[in-house]
Amino acid sequence: MDHTFYDYFRCPESTVDFRLTGNLSQGLGYFRFGEDVTCYGQSCVGDRARKYDSPLCDISSAVKFGEHIVELPFDPDDVATNLRCESYAGHMGEHKTKLPPNRLFRGIYYLARPHMSVRFRRILQQISLRGQTTKSFPHWPVDRTVDRMFESLMTLAIQSRNNEPVPFIWFWPDGAQAALILTHDVEAEGGKKFCSTLMDLDDEFGFKSSFQVIPEKRYEVTGAFLDEFRKRGFEINVHDLNHDGNLFCSREEFMRRAKRINRFAQEFGSSGFRSGALYRNLRWYDAFQFSYDMSVPNVAHLDPQDGGCCTIMPYFVGNLLEIPVTVTQDYSLFNILNSYSTDLWKEQLKLILDGHGLISIIVHPDYIVEEKARNTYRQLLGMLAELRRSSEIWATVPLEINNWWRMRRELKLVRQGEDWVIKGQGKERARIAYAQIVDGRLAYAFAPVPARQGTFKSIDSHLGAPLTSNVALGPNPRGTAVLEAGEQAQVEMSAPRQIALSASSAASPAVLPSPARKPLRICMIAYSFYETDNRVMRYAETLAQRGDHVDVLALRRDNAPTVDVLGGVHIFRLQGRKIDEKTRFTYLWRIMSFLVRAMYQVSKQHLHQRYDLIHVHSVPDFLVFAALVPKLMGTPVILDIHDILPEFYTSKFGAGPKSFSFRLLQGVEKSSAKFSSHVIIANHIWQQRLVSRSVQAEKCSVIMNSPDRSIFYGNGNPRPAKDRFLLLYPGSINRHQGLDLAIRAFGRISDRVPQADFCIYGSGPSQKTLSTLIQELHLENRVFIRNPMPLREIAKVIESADLGIVPKRKDTFGNEAFSTKILEFMAMGVPVIVSDTQIDRYYFDDSVVKFFRGGDEEDLARCLLELIEHPEKRKQLAAEATQFVEKMDWTAKKHEYLNLVDELVPNDK
Repeated sequence: MDHTFYDYFRCPESTVDFRLTGNLSQGLGYFRFGEDVTCYGQSCVGDRARKYDSPLCDISSAVKFGEHIVELPFDPDDVATNLRCESYAGHMGEHKTKLPPNRLFRGIYYLARPHMSVRFRRILQQISLRGQTTKSFPHWPVDRTVDRMFESLMTLAIQSRNNEPVPFIWFWPDGAQAALILTHDVEAEGGKKFCSTLMDLDDEFGFKSSFQVIPEKRYEVTGAFLDEFRKRGFEINVHDLNHDGNLFCSREEFMRRAKRINRFAQEFGSSGFRSGALYRNLRWYDAFQFSYDMSVPNVAHLDPQDGGCCTIMPYFVGNLLEIPVTVTQDYSLFNILNSYSTDLWKEQLKLILDGHGLISIIVHPDYIVEEKARNTYRQLLGMLAELRRSSEIWATVPLEINNWWRMRRELKLVRQGEDWVIKGQGKERARIAYAQIVDGRLAYAFAPVPARQGTFKSIDSHLGAPLTSNVALGPNPRGTAVLEAGEQAQVEMSAPRQIALSASSAASPAVLPSPARKPLRICMIAYSFYETDNRVMRYAETLAQRGDHVDVLALRRDNAPTVDVLGGVHIFRLQGRKIDEKTRFTYLWRIMSFLVRAMYQVSKQHLHQRYDLIHVHSVPDFLVFAALVPKLMGTPVILDIHDILPEFYTSKFGAGPKSFSFRLLQGVEKSSAKFSSHVIIANHIWQQRLVSRSVQAEKCSVIMNSPDRSIFYGNGNPRPAKDRFLLLYPGSINRHQGLDLAIRAFGRISDRVPQADFCIYGSGPSQKTLSTLIQELHLENRVFIRNPMPLREIAKVIESADLGIVPKRKDTFGNEAFSTKILEFMAMGVPVIVSDTQIDRYYFDDSVVKFFRGGDEEDLARCLLELIEHPEKRKQLAAEATQFVEKMDWTAKKHEYLNLVDELVPNDK
């Protein structure tokens, strides 16, 4: 009887033991559990009414408590299933579905529908649905009965634990307050023709959406039609079979059609389904081969089939995920309520945000062709863009909701020492929250909050006396703090990030602010692999998280898809690359090929839909000329110099600073900087050099390679004892990185530290040379070169390391090139040995890193041995470094970049 509770909260299974107070009744009916939680099912006490609008018996007084035990007068699993699957509505039989109106009338309606005007259909539907919104159950305009029931149960669970906070896995990834999906059902030929324009409109505000396509009869579905959605990063799902209203008329007919629908799903490459007119019978859904369905409304008062699932959260029906429709459809708003105001949508958005639920919207391309309706949709998009920016909403597509909800279902909370940790695939994006009672109110926080501390806003939890669930999430994204039983929480919450507003069903609708700036369209160009390039990924995700649309043109590794979406960023991988360039010609040829491809791609996309900003990443500097067409059309261009090119070239190919090629590259650098609207450089030493020879000081800013703490964060726990000691280097394998020195130094001490291994994660032109050196030193079983990994995965590897190493040579380039790896080690609580280069002495001292004399393998061996043999020294270094890296956190630095972007793009863009 507690399965749905644990599935909803994903809290430890030892949290509470729910039991029945007695035997359940035979008959089903309506009763109350608290002030406004209307239940439908069996109960152990009291009477059950046949109608929801009858006086209902409140059975909450029958609850009994024990230590970690709550005895209930009803089965929560039974009630949750009856509400979610609409058993109370009486529509869904084993063999037939009762679909109003009768089949004959429905057949006539759908036969005549293509010849009816929208105005005539509007009149028929207004007559049919008159008075529906005055029904008391499900509650209009948003019903949270299931969610309120679970909040009430959580309140009881906390009380049974002597008010000890209960940890659980937060509902959405990365601590998002709520989630948002836009969906578009294409009903007829006119809507099909408008799809391209609708995609432009969504893109303008930085959203991607899903389009539900009818496979048969309504219009022709060609491969080219479907390919346009895919190429532009939109999702495709199946919408009914032919939308004639008869899919669910009988089980026999449904099973026949389901086979064809499943074939179309394979043909379209679709994971999701939505039925025509939101007709449904969830009992039959096991015949579908979809991962998720989107056919159940939260409140169905304005839909042909009455009912509603009474929740704003996704839920499982067997192995199929139901993603409910939680906002009134555009057709119902325009044609049944006869309104073009966004006030109802505002009210619904507010109520869903208060409950941290899913904002799930249907807007038909067929019904926003007219300018009046289209303007209303634009207002909605503006509101959503502002909410995404101000309220930390996860705006995504249905497939990602499905993937997250399935992943979250498999995650587990386990004790590790005194802390709670999340175990399972996807834990990197998951956050630990705590349910607790603060000032008599149910509250959620990312760390336990003492009573009367912090600011809270209410989301009602109704059991007996109103217990208002106030949700304010504190600034601890790792969620490692824990309140032990019987202790008083002593957690300081500085400027807590609030993620809730008032959610009382009686609350007045909030007036959402108008957006100060519409989302920008930004293109980044980088001759690198996006998924392993920390600097590019950090910029792109920061922009996407605040609501901007970001395209990245990058390299393709192995079998990675040509077009992809990662963290809300749209990736276009233009060409492959093996980092094995031995000659200048090979290196130049590959770069020039990428330059041509990038110029073509960015020009084509800019002419199709104008970019507001182009951000080009060097090396090489001249890649900035790929933005020639947008630049000529007035779009600002940022040149971001990761590595200063003339010195990098000298290091890579051995050319001297007086060579013709070096002087030529200086000229390219100067021309590239002049072409750019602004230049970003990666450290202060290079800024001084660049200003002295190539760019004006006021046109050049320093943005260092700071670690993204949403990826690189240590859990603060003592490192568990293990058999092997791991020395780690993650990054490119070039000569200036000094890895040959590190391997030789490790070879000198390998006999004295037989428990130690040295792992190198990366690739590059020096890889074969290093492999040969490892064989010559007979270190094949101690030194390992492994393939590079995506950034989020390499963070896991760093977390398992005992000691990091950054052994750069002190030549011209290596002496001045700042390595982000040092800060990433620090952020993960891993001590690090660093070459005493000019740049590293500029930023660090001996209290936060262990320096060795650059290029001196004997001194490096000494430092390695010292730290391997003295764990207390490693612990001291890590502790000092952890405090230091807080000042270099990207969270604090990202505003410098965002301010620069906003300065370059005028407010009226």
